[in-house]
Amino acid sequence: ESSARPIMIDPEVAFGRPVVARVGISTRAIAERLDAGESVDDLASDYGLEPSEIEEAVLYERAA
Repeated sequence: ESSARPIMIDPEVAFGRPVVARVGISTRAIAERLDAGESVDDLASDYGLEPSEIEEAVLYERAA
């Protein structure tokens, strides 16, 4: 189950860049891979995330 806040910004993690809280993967990295044509399901599998967490990361990047 994903956390209540799937995206976090912490100066101690990834130099304060936004990351998926559960695994510490940059939201930018996820959005760039999706933009390059990879599917949500493939990214979720690669990172051990739920598709909803991938979608949250991309939504965060689009809003930033």
